[in-house]
Amino acid sequence: MRRVIVFSMAILTALNASAKGDWRGKVVDEKGEPVAYANVAVLSRTDSTVLCGAVTEEDGTFNIVTRESDGIMMVAMIGYRTQYLKPVDGMVITMKDDTAMLEGAMIREFMPKTKLTGEGMQTTVRGSVLENAGNAADVLAKTPGLIKNQNGLEVIGKGSPLIYINGHKLTDSSELERLQSNEIQSIEVISNPGAAYDATVRAVVRIKTIKRQGDGFGFSVNASDAQSLRWDKGNDPSASVNVNYRNGGVDYFGGINYSHGSYRQLSEAETTSYYTKSGVVNELKNIGDIDGIFQGQNLYANAGVNWQIADNHFMGGKLEWGKQLSYNGATTIYSDVIENGTSTDKLTTVTTDEMGGGPYFNLGANLYYNGVIGGKMGIDINFDYYGSSESVKNASEEESSSASDADIAANSNNDAHMYAGKAVLSYPIWMGQLQAGTEEAFTRRSDEYGITGVAIPSSSATVIEDNYAAFASYGFMLPKLGMFNAGVRYEYVHYAYEDAVTPENNLTRNYGNLFPTLSYAGAAGPVQLMLNYSSKTRRPDYSSLSGAIRYNNRYLWQSGNAKLQPEISHNLGLTAIWNFVTVMVNYTRTDDAIMFWSSPYVQDGVIDGVVLVKPRNLDVPYRNLSAFVNLTPTIGPWTLNYTLGAMPQWFKLTLDDPREAGGKRDVSFNGKPLFIAQLFNTFTLKRGWQLELGTTVQSKGIIQNAYMKTTYCDLTAAVQKTLLRDGSLILRLEGSDLLGLANMDVGTDFGSHTIDQFNMMDTQRVKLSLRYNFNTAQSKYRGTGAGADNKARMGSGK
Repeated sequence: MRRVIVFSMAILTALNASAKGDWRGKVVDEKGEPVAYANVAVLSRTDSTVLCGAVTEEDGTFNIVTRESDGIMMVAMIGYRTQYLKPVDGMVITMKDDTAMLEGAMIREFMPKTKLTGEGMQTTVRGSVLENAGNAADVLAKTPGLIKNQNGLEVIGKGSPLIYINGHKLTDSSELERLQSNEIQSIEVISNPGAAYDATVRAVVRIKTIKRQGDGFGFSVNASDAQSLRWDKGNDPSASVNVNYRNGGVDYFGGINYSHGSYRQLSEAETTSYYTKSGVVNELKNIGDIDGIFQGQNLYANAGVNWQIADNHFMGGKLEWGKQLSYNGATTIYSDVIENGTSTDKLTTVTTDEMGGGPYFNLGANLYYNGVIGGKMGIDINFDYYGSSESVKNASEEESSSASDADIAANSNNDAHMYAGKAVLSYPIWMGQLQAGTEEAFTRRSDEYGITGVAIPSSSATVIEDNYAAFASYGFMLPKLGMFNAGVRYEYVHYAYEDAVTPENNLTRNYGNLFPTLSYAGAAGPVQLMLNYSSKTRRPDYSSLSGAIRYNNRYLWQSGNAKLQPEISHNLGLTAIWNFVTVMVNYTRTDDAIMFWSSPYVQDGVIDGVVLVKPRNLDVPYRNLSAFVNLTPTIGPWTLNYTLGAMPQWFKLTLDDPREAGGKRDVSFNGKPLFIAQLFNTFTLKRGWQLELGTTVQSKGIIQNAYMKTTYCDLTAAVQKTLLRDGSLILRLEGSDLLGLANMDVGTDFGSHTIDQFNMMDTQRVKLSLRYNFNTAQSKYRGTGAGADNKARMGSGK
């Protein structure tokens, strides 16, 4: 693999060394804003053969180094008219909107402009109604291609994205709260990440901020307080301070953030298990009320420096540190145990979770260099470290009406370390750009788990994973046809799991996979179109690989699965944009899909009613489709952002069920698609006032192996006031789940075991926030990071 990388780099270096001449310039739109990733090519005057070319940088600049002294320069970009002109060094080229694509847009100067980029959709925030939407999180929730649900932000049909701000990977979600909407230039939603991204990355969001001019000191202060309307102890204050100082080519930045989180969930659950004992099928029902609460405090800090050594040469470093200041959880379960129609036990289980005696923190570091050598060859190099340490102790007290009471205590200590590096070279060839590189990540994780008071084995496990990757891609544009991109990524993974307590669970695996990506973007009259294909993988979280059994109560246990295989998916996508209408369709087939499953626990060949919940791979393909339409018209001060769609899926399993004569039963997870509607309304008024009213509605339906049994409805509202002459002070009052209907009732069928749970979520809240910016300038940090997937999978398994 290293020979492949060295060979690619040698080709690019040779091409760079053989070039002569120099034509520099900049491509801008009609407002003078830079046009990034436009294709600039020099054509022969005799037969229009492409002689050489380049792709514009994020600031719109390009540099064509060539032996040619004459020709015709062509500049092309989806959404703009193609320009043909005589090449002159130092020229500024103004691209004009393709009016055929915007025909009939009576209000286009107010509505956010969305266009295809070849990788995804780019929405301009500056100068649109989104400029006053609040913070970056508010803007993303209203950006075409994204949808906000109870799990957070997701790219439609792709799941949670990796988010980049000015090229650096987001590692602290509170940064979206600190970044204000009026500081954002554009947002690009990439539904088909190319070969340069880890094969586990299914979607990317790139946020580009407005370039600030000048040196000096600036800071921003953010403070908020959210109060639950269902729980008086659900009060969550948060505050952050960020500073930035620029002097010449050096940029220093840092920040600190405090947050308090609380949550309560009330549930009614009924679990039914069927098992064979002494040749007789038995039914065991567990009907209970659940009251779970959680409170915790976190502190996060970061500091870094960016140094612009010279034009097109940058390097820097960043440190990030986070600490769990407190963590307290308590769950009370009142259960009525009914066996074969007769009540056999009334069980009360009280479980507490808190920080253990060990450390509880995470630490991350990034060093980077990126620049351009010889005017054409781009280089981007990143080195990353990430480490985390967690210590949690659990205690459960059980009172039983028919058996002896029990006291169970458990302790868990986890330590993980990751080292990663990534190098990417890019070079303009013909009418496009060739990119090649390598990425390596090395992860070590140890899990110590001990439990007393119940016959469950302890665990002392070590996980080793080494990931090597090489990738290459080429993108180009053909006049009157569109933009084409093709790439391939090869990943080799060595994985080893060792448990000193239960060595029979030890295993070693090696994987080698190719992951191709293809995309096309063009136009059919006034309609912009994009087609794409990609192959991706999903590797289980490290906590899901732990063989340790976690105790919930005497009838319900939970564990990981060290034998999990990575899932492989194949994705097809279609996106079409006309005026303010965007249509998105995605189809995915997944092999070895990972889902959590519930089944009877077998110990020494005996089944006694205990149910074990653990992840497993499906033995049949999991197929799903998402089809959505997004509408973003503006009518005077009223801006609508409506997203409507459906999510059907297809898979059927043959599951164990002792009630059947053959011991098996077919269970279908087809035919009940989810329908989703997000209806956001924004009213931009005079004197800095803004009103918002929105709702998210999700129908009943099946998602993966769970059936949503009720209609979910989250009604939100907000009022915002911008103060001071420069708009640097913003007050915002908002409310969520105002109708109290944002609850998720779930049913599952595992063959020999079913679960029905009715939930009341702690989502009915009001929040007051204040944001003040003084001479703020977004950091020029350009580190893109490495080992993104490994870092994400090192998260807590609590």
